[in-house]
Amino acid sequence: MQTAEQTRDESLVWRTARIPVKHWGHGVDAIDQMHPDVQATIERFIATWRQRYIPLDATMAQLPEDRSLVGKGLLLFGNAGTGKTTTASAILTTIRRAYGAVVFFVPFADYVQALIDHRNMRDLYQATGDEFAREKFLALQKLLDKVLTCPLVVLDDMGKEHHTSSGFAADVFDALIRGRHRNGRPTILTSNNKPGDWDKVYNASMQSFLTEACEVVAMAGRDHRRG
Repeated sequence: MQTAEQTRDESLVWRTARIPVKHWGHGVDAIDQMHPDVQATIERFIATWRQRYIPLDATMAQLPEDRSLVGKGLLLFGNAGTGKTTTASAILTTIRRAYGAVVFFVPFADYVQALIDHRNMRDLYQATGDEFAREKFLALQKLLDKVLTCPLVVLDDMGKEHHTSSGFAADVFDALIRGRHRNGRPTILTSNNKPGDWDKVYNASMQSFLTEACEVVAMAGRDHRRG
């Protein structure tokens, strides 16, 4: 059993990682009734973490001989209430405990909004010298940098962000997922959208790239939120 001090320390880890509070401390082993195929894929992801994540200071000698998994994450898709966010959070927790890796959770809509706010605060500060705008800009910069560079990130609820005719959200996602994958940073995506529909939500290029950047995991079953 954990001591009160250990519990406080772990709480700080989950809070800093922005994992939803109800999922704090719950690893993969805490999930009941996981489909065998889903469980096998997740267990393989965890077991092969060192083949997927490449530290910034890695040498040639440290690179895996088989590089097919470098930067490769997971896409958990399925209807609402099938446990996508719960499972993604559990994977973050398990990776953190098993490997000590820094992990981070962010709804993709929040990330897109942070980019917009970041630009607006920059413009406001440059135009007026407003110190609040400067502080907000710097705080948002730290968030954006973390999403780009963190060893393992969950982008939750892909497809629920606001879409405009400019295709801003699609361009943001394309740049982010390609950048993370290219630099050996696996990403876990959760979405209600089937992989075959991603060309409608984003673009055909991104749909094709998904199979390179992620292993696709179908989350089936009834809506657990309804009991």
